[in-house]
Amino acid sequence: MNFDEIVNELSQTEYAKREIDPLDMWNDLKQMLPNADPTYLRNQARVLAKRPLEEYEEFLKNAIEKNDYPTLQDYLRKQEKLEDISVYTNHFTVANFLKIVPKPVEFFTSPEREAILADTSESDKEFALTFLYNQFPYLRQNQIQKIFNSYGQHLVKTCNKLKVLPRDFRNPRKHIEQDECFNVKLLQEIAFLKHEKSIRQYLKLQNDRYRKALDEARKYGLLQTCLCCFDEELIPEECLFCDKNCTFCKNCVKLGAEHVIGEGGTKFPCLADCPSEFNYSVLKMVLNDKVFKRLCQRKQIEEIKNANVDGLETCPFCDYVMVPEEGDKIFKCGNIECMKESCRECRHVAHIPLKCSEIEYDEDVKLRTYIENEMSEAFLRTCPSCSRKFYKESGCNKMTCLCGAKMCYICKVAVQDYSHFGNGRCPLFTENLDQLHFDNVIRRAQAAKAQLGVDKNPNKLKFDPTKNFQLN
Repeated sequence: MNFDEIVNELSQTEYAKREIDPLDMWNDLKQMLPNADPTYLRNQARVLAKRPLEEYEEFLKNAIEKNDYPTLQDYLRKQEKLEDISVYTNHFTVANFLKIVPKPVEFFTSPEREAILADTSESDKEFALTFLYNQFPYLRQNQIQKIFNSYGQHLVKTCNKLKVLPRDFRNPRKHIEQDECFNVKLLQEIAFLKHEKSIRQYLKLQNDRYRKALDEARKYGLLQTCLCCFDEELIPEECLFCDKNCTFCKNCVKLGAEHVIGEGGTKFPCLADCPSEFNYSVLKMVLNDKVFKRLCQRKQIEEIKNANVDGLETCPFCDYVMVPEEGDKIFKCGNIECMKESCRECRHVAHIPLKCSEIEYDEDVKLRTYIENEMSEAFLRTCPSCSRKFYKESGCNKMTCLCGAKMCYICKVAVQDYSHFGNGRCPLFTENLDQLHFDNVIRRAQAAKAQLGVDKNPNKLKFDPTKNFQLN
């Protein structure tokens, strides 16, 4: 729908009546600008609902023509970032913090630890200073700033110094509201300083419980041995197991899982001489929530791809998969790290209103498309009479087209009767038709690569459509 059509439609709606609910306007804006930041559209709706219709029309016209509004991708990335930093702010718990920073006291108070603010923005330094002002409301701001700078803007050292200073004021200074901060390292350090007492108490209690459990396990002969690092004093509560009950410590399972994830894998083999694996309930116990969430998403994508769902398509620029609506020409990626729109026909960046034939493709795209087309042709059969294309999943290899022509499904030649089949010729039935299709597709792809010179120069092809195929 172009802008004039939108305006004509609006003139027939409630907007022409001037009794506008901002919520209704917001919902309409989200439909007309689906790639826009919904928070931005909501704020615009609140303002425009009180303004003349002409201003609403002008806003839409500029948004459609200039396409310079905050995007949905920006919004989703910000929401994910807010979720990441919330574990250090309004959703802080000591247990979750220790999952991310297992030894916070040693990490943050190490004499060798350098100041993290040296190469950060001025806004981050201002955020750190404001934190100090609020943390020490009985001290003068200029004194806090002076000590902060004298310690090279090292937060932990500054706090340790400020803790021993006498108060300058009898009554505390008024709390200062702070803007948002997205520096994760800074927020981690501030969270440690704000909750240091609780963290130390939690660790002491955890250590006391561990020592008690260790003494009891040693007394009753319950200590286990990790089959990876061979630690012989594992208490039962610290043991993790593969599906065949091989015993490991949490640290070894964590390091092994992180290695597999780094390699792009989704299966986690036992760390001993065992054919078993670790299931995902075990991995959840050692991986932080964000890493585990991404792993589950990767596993889900892999399972969907292997399920051979009808109409399933993959984003050309990442691993995101979905079944697009019938008739949609554009594939809209839902992965917030990508969110690119691509043409479903040529699998290139979306180019509407231009046709695929009107786009100048890169050489690597041309090569990939040619090979993919050859693979598709190998899968299909063409009637020798009417050129209709078709394929079959089972049944007799003597095929009869809708036009009445007959052909052999195996060798693709025209036939008249069953005399073509058997006696050393093509079989009348094929037991494993999927394997036949698979082999034909791969051989056709190999021939196309040889024709293009890709077989001798693999780097010539950036995205190989046969990458995950193996010829039997």
